[in-house]
Amino acid sequence: MEIAFAFQHAWSGYSEHCFGHDTLHPVSNDCEDDYAGYSATAIDSLPTAIIFGNKSVAVRILDFIATLDFRLVKGGTRIQVFEVTIRHLAAMISAWDLLEGPFSHVVISPNLRHALYVQMTKLGDILSYAFATPSGVPRNWVDPASCQTDNDPHNSVAGAGTMILEFARLSDITSNQTYANLALVAEQHLLSPQPSSSEPYPGLLGSFIGVETGKLAGSKGSWGAFTDSFYEYLLKAYLYNSDRFEFCLERWLIAADSTIRFIGSHPYGHPNWTLLPIWGRYNFAKLHGITVLIRWRKLNPWWDGHEQSDSPTGLGGEVLSWTTACDDSASEACDLDGSIRISDARFRLRPEVLETWYHAYRATKHPEYRDWSWAAFEAIERYCRTETGYSSIIDVDSPKGGGKSDVQESFVFAEVMKYAFLIQLEDAPFHVQDARKGSKNTWVFNTDAHPFRIVGPPR
Repeated sequence: MEIAFAFQHAWSGYSEHCFGHDTLHPVSNDCEDDYAGYSATAIDSLPTAIIFGNKSVAVRILDFIATLDFRLVKGGTRIQVFEVTIRHLAAMISAWDLLEGPFSHVVISPNLRHALYVQMTKLGDILSYAFATPSGVPRNWVDPASCQTDNDPHNSVAGAGTMILEFARLSDITSNQTYANLALVAEQHLLSPQPSSSEPYPGLLGSFIGVETGKLAGSKGSWGAFTDSFYEYLLKAYLYNSDRFEFCLERWLIAADSTIRFIGSHPYGHPNWTLLPIWGRYNFAKLHGITVLIRWRKLNPWWDGHEQSDSPTGLGGEVLSWTTACDDSASEACDLDGSIRISDARFRLRPEVLETWYHAYRATKHPEYRDWSWAAFEAIERYCRTETGYSSIIDVDSPKGGGKSDVQESFVFAEVMKYAFLIQLEDAPFHVQDARKGSKNTWVFNTDAHPFRIVGPPR
């Protein structure tokens, strides 16, 4: 219940001060339209409100969605295709699946459901214009009024490869395969990458792709920004429809194998810690005694959670650095506590650690994942809570967090609250598989934690 109360606290602050805008800054209570003015926080919150059984919030958001004209952009003329897909479109698709399934009792109005269907179809049509390129690789920006795109010659691999789940689900809901086919054309360029030099290890790619040519630009990549959700969706597309997307699983297994064989890095004195640096035409056997930066992202499977809880706040920083060898016994790297450290001490309320613990708990049922998640939620309550929401903090190594940075992204509602809640909820129809009970996946979460009903055989 505490997590549901936290959601309501943050929602009340946003609703009072900034409803209809994208973002509330929860210290100053200023509003910002940083995602086209489509009310990102409201729409991103919708599946969470439904799952929490918060009918009043869900109905208010649905009422608002019915009034939106997606051709109108506040504070500019264009929308970012990737962000609007994973947040707005995915949230509406997820709400549709939840309300047509296990949460049909939360909102019973057929008019609101019909409006939701109409609006997610309209938004899908607008986003589809991004694919009007010679290669079929989408542009990153679209002007919804004119349906014109930007002229940037490149998109990120994540921007090109994180559409397949949302567009396939929209196709299956609407019985219109146009959306899925668009995403598949772009996906094929990443499954068969050209030139070969852009794939320095089997299945692992550079970070950017040319929208005119469909060819990748360079070999520098990572499991972090610009690429992470492409790899994530290889597995999730298979879970969504294993009959149709088995080739995605094959590609994911190749990427995972290469990561384990070639990319994993062990900080000096911590052989059980496996961290993932950037790759790209480097011999990782020679990365001794240097510092490599990494965001704490989705694939840290052997990380035991200690670094997060060992900071004075119990929260993890934005960037971690480490050394892999001790070349000089007098150096800081030879101190076991100095070989791995926080390089950027901000805590931006990112959800990836909570997400990892949720999936790890469902796969293993080891109780420590629940305990760590609860401790992280308590730390967020202690250091990030404001009178109107939850703010990022400046320094996790400062006993009081070093002050608040007045930032509260919509994923606080969509992901942080949801994953903190779900790991404590033993049974739910939309959970991922349960290792102890042997249940299989009948739902799959998009990269913004919005659950979709799968259409293929449960896996």
